[in-house]
Amino acid sequence: MSSVAGNIDVLAGLFNKYLSGAGNVRMASTILMLLAFVMFLFLIIVLYVKSIIAFLKTETASSSKAQTNEDFDEPDDDDDGIYNERELEKELERELERDLEQSRLEKESHELQQRQLIDRQRELERQEQRRKENEEEKKEEKQRGEAASAKKNFQLDLDWKKGKIPELEQTAQAILSEETLSYQQSSRALPELLGLIIDMLGRGVDDLKIAQTIMYRNQGRSSEDEIMQTISAIKDFIALAVNGKFASVRRGKQLPDEATALYHLAEGDTTFSLAMLEALMDSNIERTTTMTSGPKRDEVFIETSNQACTFGTLSAISDVHLATGAFELAIELAPKNVNAWTRAGDMYAKAGSHNQAMKAYQNVLDMADEEINIAQIANANKMLSQYYYEQGNNLKAAKLYNSSKQYYDTLGINRRLDRQELEIIEIIESRQHDELGDTINKILSSREMQYSYA
Repeated sequence: MSSVAGNIDVLAGLFNKYLSGAGNVRMASTILMLLAFVMFLFLIIVLYVKSIIAFLKTETASSSKAQTNEDFDEPDDDDDGIYNERELEKELERELERDLEQSRLEKESHELQQRQLIDRQRELERQEQRRKENEEEKKEEKQRGEAASAKKNFQLDLDWKKGKIPELEQTAQAILSEETLSYQQSSRALPELLGLIIDMLGRGVDDLKIAQTIMYRNQGRSSEDEIMQTISAIKDFIALAVNGKFASVRRGKQLPDEATALYHLAEGDTTFSLAMLEALMDSNIERTTTMTSGPKRDEVFIETSNQACTFGTLSAISDVHLATGAFELAIELAPKNVNAWTRAGDMYAKAGSHNQAMKAYQNVLDMADEEINIAQIANANKMLSQYYYEQGNNLKAAKLYNSSKQYYDTLGINRRLDRQELEIIEIIESRQHDELGDTINKILSSREMQYSYA
């Protein structure tokens, strides 16, 4: 409307300009008003026509949409076949999917049944295997019992010192065949052999023979030095007990007696012996607090350092970390204690601290006396040879290994026991538990046990 009004104004302006020179202004105004009225009517007609056209278009679209819906809802006869085919295809697809799902479920159920059947068969096989193993163990136990009984009866007539073996060799072979000697077929851990060590010490067997026996029964599960150190630690504990060292620290403390500690030690339990050693070391260290610096105080430190080595070796049987602390204490009390350094190196190596272990072994080689500390030197050479071999220095590793091997070969610690020795050990072990109390009393009543570091 605004645009039309603008056009009328422009036209009026033109007419004004055109008739400005005429005298009849009223005529011009009338003409302009008529023109404006005509154009206003024309505009109304145009708008009315447009509204009618828009209404017709809306009606047409609604009619078309309704027709389309009717066509969709009520297909004609030509589309009935196509519609039915599609529905049939969809129904077939759904049926196929149901069949596939049913097949999958049946397959999973079958697989589950198969697995359960297989598991059941395996369980039956394991039960059968355990039954056979139990029967074999019972059979072997029965054979060992019969063999032990036969050996006891045979021992009544056997005297190793009078040379009767040649006379009875054939009978002994029949009774003591290699199949009945279980110790040739299995190895025993070091804690299981502590009772045998104490038993042999009670019988007065020398340290080397004990070490050979333990090495053979252990079958290489522990090193030569570890076995020799364990034997020495047990001897040192017995020497402390025999010499009354624990009696002075028992007052006011709930400590076991020496016999009880030794009995548990023989059973592989080091708890009692470690408690007694700890009390003794604490007493010594407390005693040094009242002493002035000098030879007396140094002697107590050295003595306590050796006791800490005994503590560490016994605790190493079951607790490497506790043993490491004990050997570090021994070094702190006596920095020149070569045995403490080599045992600390062993503990570092077991714990995986190889750099610390190598430094400890090098200190052993730097401080050791070649005549007094020959065992510690051999152990350090053996352990260092393994380190240099891993580092690729094969020449130095071979030199150190050969040096340690020569020492152990000279001792004969790795020598296999002969038949006669094996039979004696078997007899000792068969009586070990029954005679343990008498053996311990015999050991504690002896005054011949000396310290290994004396």
